[in-house]
Amino acid sequence: MSSISTLSNWQPASRYAAPASGRSLNPVVARLDAAAGTSPPSTIVALSPEALAAAAAPVSTGQRYHELGADILKQLGTGSVIPPDHTKLPDTVDNRFGLSVTTRSGAKLELTLANMDDEMIFQVSSSAELKDDERKALAGLADAFQAAIDGMAEPNPQVRLGGLTRFDHQFVQSIDFHAEVKTADATTQTLDFSIDDARRKVSIGGPDGKAEVNVDTGAVEHVGTRQQQAKAINNYLAQFDQAVSRGHGDKRLMAMFKDAFSDMNRTATSEERKDALAADSRWQLNSDRSTLTGLSDFSASVTQTPTSSNPRKPLEQDNFSYDVSQSTTVKTPTLNERAISQSQQSHLGAQFHTAIEKSSAPFFDGTPQTQNYEYHQIDDSARSNVSLNFRDGKLNKATLEQMANQSERVQTFLLGKLTKDKTTPSQQSLVRDLLPSLTTYERYKTEEALNDNIFLLGSPGELVARNEQF
Repeated sequence: MSSISTLSNWQPASRYAAPASGRSLNPVVARLDAAAGTSPPSTIVALSPEALAAAAAPVSTGQRYHELGADILKQLGTGSVIPPDHTKLPDTVDNRFGLSVTTRSGAKLELTLANMDDEMIFQVSSSAELKDDERKALAGLADAFQAAIDGMAEPNPQVRLGGLTRFDHQFVQSIDFHAEVKTADATTQTLDFSIDDARRKVSIGGPDGKAEVNVDTGAVEHVGTRQQQAKAINNYLAQFDQAVSRGHGDKRLMAMFKDAFSDMNRTATSEERKDALAADSRWQLNSDRSTLTGLSDFSASVTQTPTSSNPRKPLEQDNFSYDVSQSTTVKTPTLNERAISQSQQSHLGAQFHTAIEKSSAPFFDGTPQTQNYEYHQIDDSARSNVSLNFRDGKLNKATLEQMANQSERVQTFLLGKLTKDKTTPSQQSLVRDLLPSLTTYERYKTEEALNDNIFLLGSPGELVARNEQF
């Protein structure tokens, strides 16, 4: 059985920076043993107490995996032999990073990096011999794979998947990435990512909660430019910040969700695009660009792990959940008879405790004296719908309908007794006929402003302001 050639750039997961030499490699599972004392120093150096303390400090996950994923992909891309078998890794590894790549020819390469204490392990196999172009495409993923590893290896794990979404479609059919890392509090954070020609999906799981983002990349008719998508993504990120603030959600979980949402929804391939929905060159309207978000259709959700902060009332849980989605329908029975509709929606549900008339969390120790607090229950929803209809090759109807609902129930307790129960609802809607804006010959001057007003807003107050300015 052939073995992988020695990876000369790899460093052992040890407390010193001396490079390892002559590492023995099993054909399928390779252990990177520390090479302490392989060559005597030419000069004796007296280390300071600070240097000795640094040398004795535990090796972080980020340090263990620094450049390892990139190095092995680059080595495989230059022609290292890939074993066909697939020996199972030990079940009791501390961290695990896996990459699976399926090529257009059908070959499937699988690579896993892991560690057990200070022992590093990697495993690689391929279902078939890779062609030179496929190896080059594989090497092209090196930095992206390493970025995904480095993000999850942070003390506060981060999602860095943007590079893995930009693979060479000519030679790569699909990519799957899996990460499983132990955090500082001995809990496990996981991330699963998959991408092919038609979809992108990322799932996040850990002690704080879970999140998921799904993007449909199979339809390209309504996908906008990179600039338009960046504007849409920024609008959504602002809505997410408002939701986590209003619902007192976990900011670390929301940060991972935002990163995943941003990376998954950058699907545009150009800065400029021709109007794919135009009937022909005589039709001068850019109604699809100005009235749609420019994003591929998606669904996304984040759900916090429920907690019971009040020991005397465990059923009063602190919780946070948020979901958002977009769906687009393009009907073209004939060239001149078409209908385009796009819907955006969001929903926020949250429950949390605060001190009375304050935003800070109350102190609970189980005694009646600490049972003075407010319990909040949030139920918000928002929706935006755009509809365009064409008859005889001309736009004859264009409407925008938006709505934002918010409801907050606040129960006030003194010494554990309910003294006040108040629900505050708020609602605002907006309906606009877009036809005048889309049929004017001055459309280039109004297109940007019109596009700014079609994005989803989560609060009635924001919709009031838009209604006054629009």
